[in-house]
Amino acid sequence: MGAALEPDDYFALLVTPGGTTTVLELPEETRAAAAAEAVEQLFSVEASLNEVTLRVGRREYGIVTRARLAELLGHAPRQVGDGDLGRLPGPGTFVLLRFGCTACSRVELRVHVDEQRLPRCPDHGEMRREP
Repeated sequence: MGAALEPDDYFALLVTPGGTTTVLELPEETRAAAAAEAVEQLFSVEASLNEVTLRVGRREYGIVTRARLAELLGHAPRQVGDGDLGRLPGPGTFVLLRFGCTACSRVELRVHVDEQRLPRCPDHGEMRREP
């Protein structure tokens, strides 16, 4: 009989090691299933986005790709326009806040903002909230 998975093991199932210029940061208390839901929602509204670096609290886990998420969920992540009249099935759970570096293409997406840890570009410093 195999050993039980630790909470970090569930996040490890979602990711491929590495990083991208787009980061999705979720609160420390987020569980892996909720993280998968948030990434699926992100991919549904950001059609051009194919991968995102997942960070939960201060821990960066790695890249979540559309392909990996589809493999885990057993279906392709929803896209804008799926369903009748272009509406996504079910209510949205997360509101994504977008921050961008004014000097490069780095973007961070968050579902919350900790005033003590505002997004910062590693090369250029402070990032601005985008509409």
